[in-house]
Amino acid sequence: MSYQRYPILIAFVLIIAGCGQRPAVEDFQGRWAEKSAERIAAVISPSGDGYSVHVGWHEPGLAQYEVWEMMAAPSRSGKLAYRDGTHSWLSFELQGDTEYTEETDYTDGRGYFSLNKDGELVWTDRKDGSKTVFFRTDTVVDGIEAPELFPRVLQLCSYIPDHQLLPEAADYLTDDFYKALDKAFSAPASEDGFIDDNEWLYCLVTGNGGSLPYYSVESVLRTDPAHAVATVSVRDLWEEGGEPSGEPRLHRLDLVLQDGHWLISNFDDIKKDL
Repeated sequence: MSYQRYPILIAFVLIIAGCGQRPAVEDFQGRWAEKSAERIAAVISPSGDGYSVHVGWHEPGLAQYEVWEMMAAPSRSGKLAYRDGTHSWLSFELQGDTEYTEETDYTDGRGYFSLNKDGELVWTDRKDGSKTVFFRTDTVVDGIEAPELFPRVLQLCSYIPDHQLLPEAADYLTDDFYKALDKAFSAPASEDGFIDDNEWLYCLVTGNGGSLPYYSVESVLRTDPAHAVATVSVRDLWEEGGEPSGEPRLHRLDLVLQDGHWLISNFDDIKKDL
């Protein structure tokens, strides 16, 4: 048979063959970041007979976290489809509160996830008619995997040393980190005119002048079951009930889980200088 005599038939066969090349469901697994601004993140992982999907969005500087959760199942067309999507808002108080309030917007979200020709994840949300494109990433964007740690991090922020090391901070810092900080704060000033004793580490949070630190949790990344890394921002609050001022300053908290409690084990990698 001459291939030149049957071009339409050959093209039809090739099209049918191409349609059968569906992505494997394993190709969906992993972490994904929004392609345009990298502010939305998705994690897809096996769960029972389907796949658990967690999509999160957090605007830096705001004490609010937006979450979509759904169980998706493979379809004949090679997509991951769902009909039980839940959309919720988690709201946190910035100062001193260890709890958050959760407001569920809906529980009947529908849509599907597919992979385009470039291997990118495409989320088609039929509930609000939106479409979001993600690229695969090895990092977690805005703490998507650990929203439950946000209130704990806010609590821990209250015990980050500022102008003094509070004795009760020993319950919120690892033993070795607390002892290292205690020794550093008790050390005399190394130079005349430098930071006085008990203020040796004042630059950890805020400057002199009487302002209070005003915290916001930007992200929390759980690196393994017993360790996490949090990014917090701090601005100056000059009076109770007032508005914070100044540009946010970002700090890193290393966390470790000990005896069922998350503790600070390092702050901006300051431990190496103590």
